[in-house]
Amino acid sequence: MKRHKLFDEKSIRVKFWMYFSGMAIFILALLWLLQTVFINSFYKSMKIRDTEKVGRAVTREFGKSDFEDTLLQYSFERNISVQVYNGDGSLVFPLNPLDYMYQPMLSKDDFFTYFMPLLRNNKAEATYVSDYKNKEASSILYVSYLGEQAGERFFLAVTTNVDPVDSTVEILKNQLFIVSIISMIAAFFFSYYLSSRLARPLSDMAKTARALGRGDYNVQFKEQDYTEINDLAKTLNYATGELTEALEMRKDLIANVSHDFKTPLTVIKSYGEMIRDISGDNKELRDRHTQTILEEVDYLTDFVNDLLDLSRVESGLGELHIETFDLKALAEEVLERFKNLKNSGYRFIIHGEGTIAADRNKIRQVIYNFVSNGVNYSRDKKQIDIYIIEYRGDVTFCVRDYGRGIEEDGREFIWDRFYRGRDNHERQIVGTGLGLFICKNILELHGFEYGVKSEVDVGSTFYFRGPRKESESTPAIEE
Repeated sequence: MKRHKLFDEKSIRVKFWMYFSGMAIFILALLWLLQTVFINSFYKSMKIRDTEKVGRAVTREFGKSDFEDTLLQYSFERNISVQVYNGDGSLVFPLNPLDYMYQPMLSKDDFFTYFMPLLRNNKAEATYVSDYKNKEASSILYVSYLGEQAGERFFLAVTTNVDPVDSTVEILKNQLFIVSIISMIAAFFFSYYLSSRLARPLSDMAKTARALGRGDYNVQFKEQDYTEINDLAKTLNYATGELTEALEMRKDLIANVSHDFKTPLTVIKSYGEMIRDISGDNKELRDRHTQTILEEVDYLTDFVNDLLDLSRVESGLGELHIETFDLKALAEEVLERFKNLKNSGYRFIIHGEGTIAADRNKIRQVIYNFVSNGVNYSRDKKQIDIYIIEYRGDVTFCVRDYGRGIEEDGREFIWDRFYRGRDNHERQIVGTGLGLFICKNILELHGFEYGVKSEVDVGSTFYFRGPRKESESTPAIEE
């Protein structure tokens, strides 16, 4: 027996554990990149967007009565420099001398460098970012054209600094280091626990399947906490039931085949010995004994043919060769095989006629099995009635016997293979008990409707219904 490796890289448990652990490592690596490597650029882009947002908000308020209050509000709340210049480059706001100290004014050169391009290029705003010399900090300048008032142009300048975040990054690194260690340990154990929990139902099913493979057909695949596992368990339990039934069928088939072969072989041997020892010189007695041997050989031939038909059915019936033919003529042809039973008092009567489009050879087999089934279950009234009924676009073929009938709870099983063989081992007059299963497959292959109507101690009627076709040599009959 193959031993399981301690660390099987193809195991679902190992793969789940690796996937979950890999996901945790990826998330931590991404967090490290965002909080350490890209934090400067991310912080700078946020400051730029915040500065532009303030500048646009102030620009929209220009010309209103509370415009100066708006400037003061943004300047103090956001801790940024907000200045308004006229067209000459003179500072209009703020005018408080203290504000000059905390909000350095733009020089004349800077004024023409940053503001004049707005007018030349017909632009409403512009943003500039400049790095300080010998420093890691940067400065952000947002400028916009406010508009014209009392014949004078006004411009807005919003300035803020981007301070270095190195000290913040160091703090984050220390925190992330601790968080990463805790997260990796937690992710390792949690992923191992989760992967084991997910893989355990499959491992249990594998153990159950190995027990089934060793021949324990009473095993039951247990349902678990997952819908997909439950569906798999139900499917495997169904397959186990079908396998068990197939094995029972195989046992029954072997028992039936042994029984049905043993009886005619015993008869053949007995009558052969009688011919050799008793009736060898008596022509009349010898002929009677020889006829018995021939009948037993015919029975064995039919039995072998049915087994071959069963094998073909289970491996696929193949293609249909559709042709139009007369059902009555085909029934008469089939009844020729039962002519010896007329000496035993059997009567075969055909009522009606009709044509059908089907595979002639396969429908012949269906008719033979229906008739032989009726013969085998007939009692005192040894009569088989065959009805061919044309109605509208269909033709129905029925075989009726007057035997013991079929109980209601057994009618749905009569089309199963070996069903009759599981009921008893009585020898049939004709046929082998495998015919109805073969009929079912042939008729379903044609797409024909079929069934049985039966009453206990009254008899049974087996039928099939297919599309009616007009014979090429017979004119159509108007309905």
